[in-house]
Amino acid sequence: MEKLSELIVTKYPRDIQLGDGTQVTLRPLMKDDEQALLTYFQKLPPEDRLCLKEDVTNPEVIKGWIFHLNYDDILPIIATDNGRVIGDATLHFSPIGWNRHEGEVRLTTDPQYRVKGLGTQLIEEIIDLGRELGLEQISAEIPPMLDKAFYLFEKMGFKEIAVLKGFVRDLEGTESDLVLMIKFLNEEPG
Repeated sequence: MEKLSELIVTKYPRDIQLGDGTQVTLRPLMKDDEQALLTYFQKLPPEDRLCLKEDVTNPEVIKGWIFHLNYDDILPIIATDNGRVIGDATLHFSPIGWNRHEGEVRLTTDPQYRVKGLGTQLIEEIIDLGRELGLEQISAEIPPMLDKAFYLFEKMGFKEIAVLKGFVRDLEGTESDLVLMIKFLNEEPG
């Protein structure tokens, strides 16, 4: 996807400033980030990892992500502070097929950077990328126990579309509902 390659080359790496003045760098995940990404996920609180779709503390999972890294299907943007991964936002999309107009965002952030606005910045980045790629909507799947994430996505213009009762089981086997939220990219802000 030539447009995507050009976008990545011209847009990244890019330094941004968080709410407290901290400077962080946004850039796509690269093949040599395997260990740094694994370390980041292993340091996330267990309650954050319970709601993820895969066991991100397993080195084989991260190795698989790195091995299959393909920006034409999944565009992972990481935030780093002095070279240390502090956030990961991925835009999952398909340039062909019945869902080529939509993408899905997945987001994790280091707890120390949440009150500084890192999650907001990463979601804004994914929304901007979605628009630049011509997507019409971006979805987010949020278990109700992540109420702070729900409110963050709501603040960013995502709307609750559905609640799927008993739809997911976390890594410990506990059943939970799943809230589907969507941001329509062609809507005017406000």
